[in-house]
Amino acid sequence: MTEEFAYPLVVTRTRRQKTASIRVVDGIVKVTVPRTLSDRHVREFIWKSDAWIQKKLQLQAECPVPQPKNFVSGEIFPFLGEPYRLRVVQGVTSSVNLQNNKLIVTVCEEANGEPLIKSLLENWYLTQARDQLRAKTQRYARTVGVTPASVTVKSYKARWGSCSVRGDLSFNWRLILAPHHIVDYVVIHELCHLLEHNHSPRFWQLVSRHVPGWKDCRAWLKVNHLSI
Repeated sequence: MTEEFAYPLVVTRTRRQKTASIRVVDGIVKVTVPRTLSDRHVREFIWKSDAWIQKKLQLQAECPVPQPKNFVSGEIFPFLGEPYRLRVVQGVTSSVNLQNNKLIVTVCEEANGEPLIKSLLENWYLTQARDQLRAKTQRYARTVGVTPASVTVKSYKARWGSCSVRGDLSFNWRLILAPHHIVDYVVIHELCHLLEHNHSPRFWQLVSRHVPGWKDCRAWLKVNHLSI
């Protein structure tokens, strides 16, 4: 079956799933279907989704996976969607600062290079994320008309934010790498969960009221790899 399509395709059958679904991951189309679904219906399902698949493949091709960093001078690191060139210098105390479109990391002469620079950058990003996300949450909470119980910033692998039933909001610190409007979308998304704790049509209508282009923001997050 996979030879019939012009893109890498993996079909998985499972008893645990009652409906068919499609994901595009790193240029590979992954289709999960109920175990009893016939090959003919699987083919029809894929062909009906072809336009959506092609769009996802194109978006991912335009946003290739970034190469691992070596944490040396000259590499580019994003901050709120803007690129900054890393400059590593020696000094008395370790620090990270933005100066003249450069991300300057100061390390002690005897310090252990790459691991220290990576740790300093992650701590700096985490601090910036706390400041920016708390400020944005406070600002947009007034717009949405809600009051979160708390706002924290964490390191998540597979989510950008969350809202607990008690009204506690938490965000992935890597959001600070994304452009302002993407960060705003995630903040408003979680704030709207304080009114609609689900992903029902009413929830998305509420999000759309504050972020008309939320679909583009969600698509951007799905194809861009935010990491340092």
